[in-house]
Amino acid sequence: MSAQTTTRTETIQAALNQANLNELPECLKRVKLGNVLAPVKATFTGLTSSATQDITTAAAKAAAVITGMTLDSGENLPAVNGIHSLRVTAGAAAAGPRQVTDTGGTASATVAKISDDGKTITFEAAVTAFVLTYMPRSSVALTSEYAPSV
Repeated sequence: MSAQTTTRTETIQAALNQANLNELPECLKRVKLGNVLAPVKATFTGLTSSATQDITTAAAKAAAVITGMTLDSGENLPAVNGIHSLRVTAGAAAAGPRQVTDTGGTASATVAKISDDGKTITFEAAVTAFVLTYMPRSSVALTSEYAPSV
């Protein structure tokens, strides 16, 4: 009987969990930890009328007043990890606050749904303005492969 070997792929998440001081700076840089730890408020106005809005596009960035984060030139808002508040302010959708469900839910006058990747928010009807306060996702998936230094 031969011995089985399993090759484990090192991920950023595993490297962070191991807290090896030699690896932490690179891991933290890749995930952009500073962006992940602070809530962001984006007030979008003058958006193209649509029920589904992608907050990670250059057009969304251009239509937003952003507080809580400074973005470099060419860098767009990161995807959503968790929403603190969401409120429609203009468009065919009823103005007012929204609860948020996952992508399998149904958008309604009181509920919006967020995509699994955290990039798009879908309302019950087209919107042209909304306010979003949220915690951003890591800039790369924590399950991304990470080759530790030797």
